[in-house]
Amino acid sequence: MKTTTHDELLDEIAGKPGTNERENFESELRAEVLAYKFKELRKQKKLTQSQLAEKLGMEKGQISRIENGRFNLTLATINKIASELGVRVNFSFQMIGLKPAF
Repeated sequence: MKTTTHDELLDEIAGKPGTNERENFESELRAEVLAYKFKELRKQKKLTQSQLAEKLGMEKGQISRIENGRFNLTLATINKIASELGVRVNFSFQMIGLKPAF
């Protein structure tokens, strides 16, 4: 029986690093992680979706779609939600095809 490494399995499922398939996979994954984190932070603050929506001037359905990863967020909206939840979101730039130095 052949043992498969994590990297080999990831390449098989998401495509080789640097391919469009892999870039799309990683982009969707980052969006899902952000959505999950917003949901967890909202729950830690003991806020309902309706309460958070009211504080943000949004509809409850928008919060639901954000938390379920079915809403394309602008940087302004990400920062607005993060601020209301008492956190700061940091973005970094990375050259395509290179691993981050930090």
